[in-house]
Amino acid sequence: MKISHMETCDALHQAGALDTNTRQLIKSVLGQYTGLLKPGWNESKALSTMSRVVGQLLGKHRYAYNGMINTLYVDDRGDDVKFLSALAHIIFQDGTVNWGRVASLTSFGTAVCQYLKDKGRDNCVELVGEEISAYLLTHHKDWLVEHNSWNGLVDFFPVADPESCSSNILMIFVGLAGIGAAMTLLVM
Repeated sequence: MKISHMETCDALHQAGALDTNTRQLIKSVLGQYTGLLKPGWNESKALSTMSRVVGQLLGKHRYAYNGMINTLYVDDRGDDVKFLSALAHIIFQDGTVNWGRVASLTSFGTAVCQYLKDKGRDNCVELVGEEISAYLLTHHKDWLVEHNSWNGLVDFFPVADPESCSSNILMIFVGLAGIGAAMTLLVM
């Protein structure tokens, strides 16, 4: 089956749009929760859904996230936020990708941004947002496309309870606290 030039151009356009939308969505959510970025993306269902889900996860798992931040020695890393990609690899290492895990990664990234902002590191939204977006687009782009991109997130979280879809992620975070020192050596 031969693919036409028009189909190729359309696929490239859609891939570019996914890249742009992913970066804008993640950075907008991080910016909202830190107050460091003015909304630069039109209010969309994806943005309001991700913001709602992240807010709920932050509320429910704040202590676990703070423990992970301390375990990962975020203060000692300067502007290096590659630990987020290393953490994401651990979260997704079993090959399971779902919206609960994507939202949990974004929620943890938000907690990191809030922590860094409180330490006077206002460039954190850009750095953390790019690290999370790059991870998702590098390792799970096909999954995002197959699951209706960010519209799939809206469909997955129609009601305000992400806990049922991401409760296992908290267990991963708690388990990671025990291996934080080993991971620190790995990422440094």
